[in-house]
Amino acid sequence: MTSRLAALAAAESDVRARMAVSRANLVAVREAARLVPGASRPSLTMRARELVTTAPNVTLLAAVLVGSLVIGPRRIVGVVVRNGLVAWIAKTVRRVAGN
Repeated sequence: MTSRLAALAAAESDVRARMAVSRANLVAVREAARLVPGASRPSLTMRARELVTTAPNVTLLAAVLVGSLVIGPRRIVGVVVRNGLVAWIAKTVRRVAGN
């Protein structure tokens, strides 16, 4: 019985030692990242162009929200559905024609 407890205690101390080493490595890498100049990300306004090019659906959603504020939600629904349907049909036709 005591050998089992000793084995469990040894295994637990091994795990704790590995966790301590892992945490020390993580803290060291984090501190090194803080010290590197230019490692911080630019602000959201500076990244607007990147966001628009990588996430066109976000841009579309923003345009729909602004449009609903400007011309009203009832009229924007018709515009979005009509243009979205035309775009979907065109994309599908291009995809089928390409194959």
